[in-house]
Amino acid sequence: MYKPSLLAAAVLAAFSSGTFATTITGKVTDESGAPIKGAQVSVEGSRKTVLTDENGVYTMADISAKDVHVHVSSSKYLHGDKDLGPVSGNQQLNFTLAPASVENIVVTATAMQTSILESVTPVSVLSAEELRRKQEPTLGETLKTMPGVHSSYFGPVASSPVIRGAGGPRVKIVQNGLDVGDVSRIGPDHNVAASTSSATQVEVLRGPATLQYGSGAIGGVVNVVDKRIPQEMPYGTEGEAELRYSTVDNGKFGKVDVTTGKDNVAFHFDGFKRKTDDIDIPGYSEAEPDEDATYGTLGSTDMDTTDFNAGISYIQDEGYIGFSVEKLDNLYGVPGHHHHHEEEEHEEGEEHEEEGHEEGTKIDVDMTRYQLAGEWHSPTDGIDNIRFAAAYTDYSHVEIEDGEIGTQFNNEGVNAKLTIAHTGIAGWHGVFGMQLTNSDYEAIGEEAFSPPTTTDTQALFLIEQKKVGDVTFELGGRLENTSFDADDATVELHVEHLDEEEHEHEEEEHEEEALTFNFPDYDFTSVSLSAGANWEYQPGYAVALTLSRNERAPSQQELFSGGQHIATRTYEVGLVYQLDDEGELSDTLRDVNEEVSTNLDLTFRKFNGDWGYTASLFYNQVDNYIYESGTGLLAISEEHEEELAEEGAEHEHEEEGTPVYYFQQSDADLYGFEAEVFYNISDEWRIEAYGDYIRAKLDNEDLPRIPPLRLGSTLRYQGQSLGGEVGVEWYDEQTKTAPYETATDGYTLLNASVEYDIASAGVDWVLFARADNITDEEARVHTSFLKDLAPLPGRNFSVGVRAVF
Repeated sequence: MYKPSLLAAAVLAAFSSGTFATTITGKVTDESGAPIKGAQVSVEGSRKTVLTDENGVYTMADISAKDVHVHVSSSKYLHGDKDLGPVSGNQQLNFTLAPASVENIVVTATAMQTSILESVTPVSVLSAEELRRKQEPTLGETLKTMPGVHSSYFGPVASSPVIRGAGGPRVKIVQNGLDVGDVSRIGPDHNVAASTSSATQVEVLRGPATLQYGSGAIGGVVNVVDKRIPQEMPYGTEGEAELRYSTVDNGKFGKVDVTTGKDNVAFHFDGFKRKTDDIDIPGYSEAEPDEDATYGTLGSTDMDTTDFNAGISYIQDEGYIGFSVEKLDNLYGVPGHHHHHEEEEHEEGEEHEEEGHEEGTKIDVDMTRYQLAGEWHSPTDGIDNIRFAAAYTDYSHVEIEDGEIGTQFNNEGVNAKLTIAHTGIAGWHGVFGMQLTNSDYEAIGEEAFSPPTTTDTQALFLIEQKKVGDVTFELGGRLENTSFDADDATVELHVEHLDEEEHEHEEEEHEEEALTFNFPDYDFTSVSLSAGANWEYQPGYAVALTLSRNERAPSQQELFSGGQHIATRTYEVGLVYQLDDEGELSDTLRDVNEEVSTNLDLTFRKFNGDWGYTASLFYNQVDNYIYESGTGLLAISEEHEEELAEEGAEHEHEEEGTPVYYFQQSDADLYGFEAEVFYNISDEWRIEAYGDYIRAKLDNEDLPRIPPLRLGSTLRYQGQSLGGEVGVEWYDEQTKTAPYETATDGYTLLNASVEYDIASAGVDWVLFARADNITDEEARVHTSFLKDLAPLPGRNFSVGVRAVF
């Protein structure tokens, strides 16, 4: 690593400016005058950061920034900042911080990196401590108790976040601000490659976040933040290790996370291993089980995952440059993903033989990710800092069906982002940025329901912020171009049509020849604009309002799908095709438009004193909303159609056909709320409650897989060594369903956990135990494609030990 370190030093030296003989000293206290220990004091335009001592005193020497803006933060207090402008001599600068009733965390996913209490847009953060308590094998299940966030739940093995009813290509999943580069946005059975096992926090931006992250973030952003590329020199060697066991899946988990450094070079390593069996469930997996259904176990839900990250950074006061590499191997089963193999029936009606399903379907993931990141502070007059990040991801997975390799999915992705923050201009501070992404996707095999596609995106964005008195104003815009270059595709659709008007389930068979499509290059230009303000109308109280207009280019799956998607048990027909009510495909492609969403967000916050709240109301009016519509058609294979013709056999459509779903566009309205309230009963006891609701509909029908009304509450105790909590979540029934979608019953989940800390020889040992779904409730997640096939896990007990050093 010697040569890269010298190169990094040379690059930083080229951008660094001369050093001023300026020293800033001061004291940080609370409103009663008591010193605040461990508050972080930093200077914008410099890597210079110090912590206050036990007397609240700090000293920062050799400040190199030309315009000095000092920021002080502590998780238990509201942040403070003072802009000194140009300075030429030593400064005395004291701060008095007001207490906060919630942990006040800086959100790195926002352009201005404001705290959760000062953000103009709705945002939630799961801290490292909360992450350890709520850790699940998948990202969706880990985040699903945050207000406004649900999980797509494709069994415990593959679940993605659903934000305000939006999932898939409408929610961007990023790792340290860069796209994860997997194929989880293409199919719900594809696990998100971003791991939270060693994350320092997970940030969720609710609602459109297209300005920084592109049209794929029209529903929201999830940013997983970790230390794989260290940005600051650690204080010695720090990290943690953990071992955990869970009963519901015989799950074993172990991890290690270490960051250390010497002489301006910081090193990081983390890794984990997880191995589980099929999960236990309270009853049958099927909502309507047949005579041969298995009781108490959900098949094909085992996991065997190994993940390693290693990173190195060269760090100076003027900035840093670093590099990391990740290696992920993940083998997991997929519930409800079996093929319906043909059965041999005997004339006498005796029992038939069926091709075996002993091994079920598994997905074997192999991913390597390289990431480069750097930051330069005050490189020249007028610029506070320059940030650069780039990632290359080589992702591949194969679907193994009954022991044989089936379809293979490959995706090579490149993502690069450059942002430049300027100094104040007439009171406005802002960030200008550019972003480039390239994705080279292909699926090879019988289940390749979309053609190989190359996607290119280029974007420019600008976000500006100004504080006037107690009001912070924010304006922003983004210009983005997205192009798709898809290979030719052959689509062959044989259908059975149900005449619903007759109510006699009379089947009309229709046969169609295969059609080959030569796709033109599809090119979309998206313009997104946003304006917002956060008004702290009295100390500790604020109201934020955001109005935005966002455009989203369709995803490759929405455009080009043309085949059986085994994961969702559907035959998908994309936007580019013309399909009539009788199931006939035209050889002429149809026009496709971008989604255009006009959004209003109103957020109320109280964040000081013994109690507080956050409540958000939102309304989204979307033109050309893209959705999958049930058609009433059933796709059957050509081989099966020939067998029926030869035998003259009658058959039941529920068993022999795959429902045909057609991607359509129509105007839609989505509105709802999310809220949380908390009260500190005493220094040890705290009670929290939250709820969320969303209504999503077209002109004359409801949208599918929209979460129901949800309420939850948690009672927490935190003593000097002992801590614990008891929580309850209630989900209402969901009967507002789309055509051909089933309703789900309501359910209540009861959970509890306890922790005990033991400090010994510089290591904090944490013994913990957790109980989930204590009442062993059968719960079916309405946002899941497998709601009728895969309930949530049954009663689970987990125990473990964690060492923090």
